[in-house]
Amino acid sequence: MASALMNMDTEEAYLIAEFRKGKTWAFEQVFRQFYGTICYFVQDFQVDADTSKDIVSESFIKLWGLREEFENLKAIKAFLYITARNTALNHLRRVKMMSDHQRNLVDELSQEELGDTLMQRIFDAEVLQEVYKALDTLPGQCKRVLRLTLEGLNTDDIAAAMDLSAQTVRNTRVRAMEMLRKRLAHCAVAITLLSILVEKAGL
Repeated sequence: MASALMNMDTEEAYLIAEFRKGKTWAFEQVFRQFYGTICYFVQDFQVDADTSKDIVSESFIKLWGLREEFENLKAIKAFLYITARNTALNHLRRVKMMSDHQRNLVDELSQEELGDTLMQRIFDAEVLQEVYKALDTLPGQCKRVLRLTLEGLNTDDIAAAMDLSAQTVRNTRVRAMEMLRKRLAHCAVAITLLSILVEKAGL
């Protein structure tokens, strides 16, 4: 165990050293590690998917410009989350028509650094990333049915979109959930979050 931890520390140290030198492969590795999760995090502020991607990309550009300042992945992660949070809030403030929920988010999160509320959102985003990684391993029809469910479509809408019967959609969704529970057996929190999301979508 000690040897494994030492190897992990050595790999991170090398990655950070190369990142600070401006090596693009190191940037790409950091990007792959954090990009998807932070996109989920920004979307949780009720920001649409395309704008979320722009916000996260802007955060990585800022990170790259300051790369020599970072000594470990923990610092990089904190910088990305805080920068994305601030950019998302600035975007919401510029939006002329904000929902009450978005306005409450701006008021609530403007007062946070890495307090309980923000940490919970980070945790939720990272768990959701685990869910979607597992989802991508499912067979085609199962994956599509569950993705559409998580996007908020009900059984009849999915049946119409995929030219299936409503019962076939229900059966496929049940099979998909069973497969995901096995794939996420290592992460009970991810299974719970998935079950809640599917239930909210009208399983």
